[in-house]
Amino acid sequence: MNRPPLPVIAAIAIALLLGACSAPAGLAAFQRDATAADQLPAGPDTPGTPKMENTRVLAEADGVRYYAAQTDSSAVTCLVKVPGDGTTGFVAGCGSSMVTGQIVTVSGADGSAATLVTDGFDTKELEAAGWRKLQENVLIGRR
Repeated sequence: MNRPPLPVIAAIAIALLLGACSAPAGLAAFQRDATAADQLPAGPDTPGTPKMENTRVLAEADGVRYYAAQTDSSAVTCLVKVPGDGTTGFVAGCGSSMVTGQIVTVSGADGSAATLVTDGFDTKELEAAGWRKLQENVLIGRR
């Protein structure tokens, strides 16, 4: 019987194992140290929303700031939309950090929407559908 050489089998096995263990794309913003600007303004606590220990401001447009937040374990990533006055109209949504692509999309009562995507995600399709890219990870649009 003709069998592949052992080094070939080992190389394939290692490639498969490394591919299975590779981390999702995630957000590079969490690779930098947090600053005072990354702190979320005080807002209402919502039952069922994970505690967001790690936050980064990603973009600001039209008087609205967009933050990414992660739980301490980094298993959940959230998008938090904070109006300029910082008192009312917070919108937040969370999704799994283990995805590649769109993590979560949130919508406000005014019909505005924002979506959070992982680093390197091709957003051309979203932009063709009318989404405006504010930053590598944040796009805004209308519902």
